[in-house]
Amino acid sequence: MNKERSAYQDFLLRALICCCAPLLLFAVLLLSQGKSPIAAYRTILTAIFGSAYGFGEVVVRATYLILTGLAASVPARVGLANAGGEGQMAMAALGTAVAGSTILASLPGWIGIPLMLLCGMLCGAAYAGVGVFCKLKLGMNEILTTILMNYIATYLISSLLFGILRDPKGWNYPQTVEVAPQLRLKSFFGTRMNAGIFIAVGASLLIWLFINRTRIGFTIRTIGGNQTAAVYAGIPVKRYQTGMFLLAGALAGLAGAIMVIGVEGRMRIGAGETMGFMGFLAAGMVGSHPLLLILSAFLIGGLTVAGNGMEINTGLPAATMQILIMLVLLTIMAVGGGKKK
Repeated sequence: MNKERSAYQDFLLRALICCCAPLLLFAVLLLSQGKSPIAAYRTILTAIFGSAYGFGEVVVRATYLILTGLAASVPARVGLANAGGEGQMAMAALGTAVAGSTILASLPGWIGIPLMLLCGMLCGAAYAGVGVFCKLKLGMNEILTTILMNYIATYLISSLLFGILRDPKGWNYPQTVEVAPQLRLKSFFGTRMNAGIFIAVGASLLIWLFINRTRIGFTIRTIGGNQTAAVYAGIPVKRYQTGMFLLAGALAGLAGAIMVIGVEGRMRIGAGETMGFMGFLAAGMVGSHPLLLILSAFLIGGLTVAGNGMEINTGLPAATMQILIMLVLLTIMAVGGGKKK
């Protein structure tokens, strides 16, 4: 009983430190710039909760971050690292936008929307497949490979949007043709929030159940715990690593598909930018735990949305909020944040 109470008290202490330390350190930074921390924190709360639109934007970003965070978390279970969620999401968004304005455009929504989501997942998985092939067949470092593939995706998409995929009726703006209207997810409460958040939360729950409540999940945890022992036990480690990496790409691709059919309606230059990187951070903040990832995604989503309000009301650049996000991440890491479960 005493041990349980001690563990509970230790958890509360760590949680208190994780909540208070970043805010105190950020307050010191604000004071050094001659700004009021109270006014800044009031601005953050107002930006997030002050209007339905503001909260809707938090939900939209959290949707992307949950899925790109899962794209980083899933390969970590089998000893790999996927830093390519950004590129996988972007390529999936492009593929979804093209499919939704061409071959799928005539389908009714009840068929077309699931096919659009599937298209995004396949595109994301295919792009992730290049990264895992380079790792397992060519012996290349998957972190460096997937980071480089993010840049390749960015430049390739830019060239296509300025070239053959540019909407001829889009006032010369680099964007694809808009997807068919019946293939769009309906938004809620006059905001851009849509059913994508339920898909993302459901994906987190399914991944947690898959890893912790299935026989395959037990094998995956074995590989993540000790790859050498898994090989000696006769487990086909590379096969599982390939499957998990492809699943990661599919999850990032799902984020790209939701961005197109739920928010943008087409692929635009710069759409979804930084969401892969931020999703990677969201996963790191909670030790790749699929359920806790939901909380970290909402936290980072809220802080990034609050950045614009901070710039308007305090005169500080919107990028200042990135400092607070990094302080939160470093604090969690310093006090021994979430273990993988």
